[in-house]
Amino acid sequence: MVNMKVKSKLTDKKENKEIIQVKVFKITDIPDVMEKKGWEIAASFMRKWFNDSYYEMDKQEKLNKVDMHSINKQHIVDDLPFDWLYTASTRISPIINSVVKEISEVREYNEILGRTKGVSNQLSNGLIAIIGRLENLGLVDRKLKTMKSVVLDYSELPAIELDRTSQFNYFPIGNTLWEKATDQLDDVYGALGSFIVKIAFLNLNVTQDKAGFYRIEINELGLYVRDTYEFMNDGDDQPLGYWGWDNIVKPGVMSELFESAKITEDGKDYFRVTNGSFVQYREKCQKAGKNVTGDFFVYSTVKKIKVDITIHLNDIDIEEYVTRTNKRA
Repeated sequence: MVNMKVKSKLTDKKENKEIIQVKVFKITDIPDVMEKKGWEIAASFMRKWFNDSYYEMDKQEKLNKVDMHSINKQHIVDDLPFDWLYTASTRISPIINSVVKEISEVREYNEILGRTKGVSNQLSNGLIAIIGRLENLGLVDRKLKTMKSVVLDYSELPAIELDRTSQFNYFPIGNTLWEKATDQLDDVYGALGSFIVKIAFLNLNVTQDKAGFYRIEINELGLYVRDTYEFMNDGDDQPLGYWGWDNIVKPGVMSELFESAKITEDGKDYFRVTNGSFVQYREKCQKAGKNVTGDFFVYSTVKKIKVDITIHLNDIDIEEYVTRTNKRA
């Protein structure tokens, strides 16, 4: 609240000074609005950011190029329930279910984790990543183009460990222009915005058959969210909607074109909020000597998916793996 003195010319100046309380919307009001809408996780995440000790992650950390064991645990949320994605939003489950259906039963060919029918490349990027995980364990000989037999069970590992052990692919949610324009506003939107769901193998066996083929069998996969909660801009200042004391309004084409500071709908005012709003708040806190505004990493629990996947590889396939990974290096 701020105080405003209103004067009238129709009465005596000394007698007519009325103090009126004028309500000013602040970004620190947003968690309360989220809570009113039932966005419990979104509200808790934003309050955490406002109240945690100062921590500003860099671009490399945002892109997951960091040893998470070096990060203070205060800046890690590692228990976001994966099933919350299903209950907090009606738009997420169809996307996840579609991917699960595609990878539940695979015989050799699959764009996400199997062989492909390409002319030059016979292995999907996901399969290349799986072989890479096996090589990290010393199970692939690049010179001899061979693989060792093994039984791997990562079913009890949390997401933060799967991320460095067996994660091999991912799929995005909410990142296309169409999704950003049409997606329903919900708790998932408020907490994560656009995000990715990662895929890791939990139970994998490698054997060699009599014909010399290496048989990869996967019986269980894990899905999990890995995200970052920060207000880093990559180019233009990212809009986060128009917020009022009771609701949020998605920015329209015209309001965003002119970057309107305020819009009015149904007689209520809504104020433009962007990543820059939080950057400015952080700068203000720093100038005031306040040790607050802490970015943090988000990992969900692991959703275990029973699958039936069999892929055969030979020395030519391993040669392709070596060639493609040498180019990356």
